[in-house]
Amino acid sequence: MPGGVVFRVGAELCFLPAHIASKLLPVPRLARVPGAPPELVGLALVESETIAVVDVRPPLSMSRPAVPVRTSDLGAMLVCTYLGERVGLVGIEVVATGNFEAAPAEAVVWRGEQAHPFDLGAVITSLREGRWAV
Repeated sequence: MPGGVVFRVGAELCFLPAHIASKLLPVPRLARVPGAPPELVGLALVESETIAVVDVRPPLSMSRPAVPVRTSDLGAMLVCTYLGERVGLVGIEVVATGNFEAAPAEAVVWRGEQAHPFDLGAVITSLREGRWAV
């Protein structure tokens, strides 16, 4: 039985395994990044390490405001590590943690519904692209 976190991004049910999703925290104080795309809401200090905090809600979603948000509006932050890089995900609704029934294609089952693997690699790739990336 795979262990990890099941969460919603909009209407989509997603899963990240425990070896990637390491912590669920309140959103800490954020430092804005001038010129960054709206999905990069800022940088946060987590366990003495600066990590990017990314709003993973769909960009055209009515739930993602066009103006800067307060950290209290972002809910919880899921801290993840992927290929040695840490990132905080916000704009999610965590629905369950623990061990889940395995489903095809690395998905899991939560309350009869399949939670598909979240593409954290795509999020990190998008952070590395663009004129604002260093």
